[in-house]
Amino acid sequence: MRLYSVAASAALSAVLLSGCSFITGKPGKYENPYAKQKAAHHGQYGSHNVANRCQVFSPRQQIPQGCRPEQVTLATAPQGQYGAGQYRSTNGFPQQPQYGQPQYADGSYGTAVGQAHGQTQHYQTGPKLKKPKLRGSLSLGVEKSVSGNLLDYGVRDDLDPRNGYNPQVYNEGRVTGSQAEGQIVTTRFTANELDAANIFAPNTFESSTRPTVSFDDVWSTPASLKAGLEYVAGKNTTVFVNGGYTHAEGNSGDGATVTATLYQEDIIQNYSPVLNAEGDPVPGAFVPSGGPIRNVTFIPNNEIARFTYDFSDLRQYDVEIGARHYLKPFVQSEGFRTVTPFIGGAVGASHVSAVDVTVGQSQAFYQRTFEETGDAEHFYTVPTPANSTRLYDSQWIPQGQLNVGAEWQLTPGFALAAETGVRVQGAREYADFTNAAGETISGEKGDANISIPFTLRGSVNF
Repeated sequence: MRLYSVAASAALSAVLLSGCSFITGKPGKYENPYAKQKAAHHGQYGSHNVANRCQVFSPRQQIPQGCRPEQVTLATAPQGQYGAGQYRSTNGFPQQPQYGQPQYADGSYGTAVGQAHGQTQHYQTGPKLKKPKLRGSLSLGVEKSVSGNLLDYGVRDDLDPRNGYNPQVYNEGRVTGSQAEGQIVTTRFTANELDAANIFAPNTFESSTRPTVSFDDVWSTPASLKAGLEYVAGKNTTVFVNGGYTHAEGNSGDGATVTATLYQEDIIQNYSPVLNAEGDPVPGAFVPSGGPIRNVTFIPNNEIARFTYDFSDLRQYDVEIGARHYLKPFVQSEGFRTVTPFIGGAVGASHVSAVDVTVGQSQAFYQRTFEETGDAEHFYTVPTPANSTRLYDSQWIPQGQLNVGAEWQLTPGFALAAETGVRVQGAREYADFTNAAGETISGEKGDANISIPFTLRGSVNF
């Protein structure tokens, strides 16, 4: 009975080892899987543990010979544990943030952690995450003009307030005494050049100042808001297009001044009563007693006129296209907080609003200045027409800039950048005007505006 059981077991084992030949109706050949694996490993099977033999120390390392992809594991060991020639990294995982590299770990922009797709694709457990190709940006900035004049009196001499200025228009005077009192003193105050042959000669004075008016004088600090799109063109390069709006309030300030010598002229005339035949004074009748006596005193180098300007606001629309090149990060950390410097440039055009200017005048009180009466203000505002003068018409002008800065990758999808540089805006064309000689002038241009921008930019991955 025992012999029969042994025989039956042997027959059943033979059937099972023959595969499923009975299901298909065809005979099957038995192959030992352990023998096949041993042959594939060239006799190395059993000499090492599979887990240790199929372990790699870097995602860049090739799959060990004789290991299937699903058998490969990534070692985690302290730095310096591996042999020469092997990739060393803290915790066995490379952290090399590089701008624009493929993001196999999480797809974040600017913080590559998976560097070689061909060597790491075997370890993907899910779909591959690609680096972003498009970012949106929003910028806030200010700028400081460092070169260029908005108003050049050498060209726009029609706006030079000294042209046609006549100190005699503002003469002052008084009369004291009477014939009955026996003396009349007529006093006149005027301004002219020093040693003037005729102190009442028109349109003359000692000196004047006429400072140029820079872009920085004309407007408060311009503030701008820009929005744009940025395309990741390569490993370290992006191209972008921006549109923006800039505004600055017009300033009021001091312009030209006029300096002259103040004169006080006193003419003294004495009078005597008319006498009748009896030698008594005739009531209300007087005659000059001798000729007039003239006395002149002066005070040189007095500011007698001040001119002010008041400019309209700046409104400007900008369009630009440019590129940035990102350099090696100078601050690297695990995760995404990588700081990467960059250089960039852009060209474009600006549509600037028309510029109007209103000139005001303050005039010195000749008498009060001469006599220095108390602490009273020695200047008064001269009433002038409220009409302004068109300095520039609205127009398009070219502009370009070079920038340097650094970008901080705060999260996988958001970066913050600060940048500065040099911006050059082309010269504006003056509005047509009539110069001091009466000629109509067209096509004259002012100066280019060179400024230093300071910009804070936020970028979001799409």
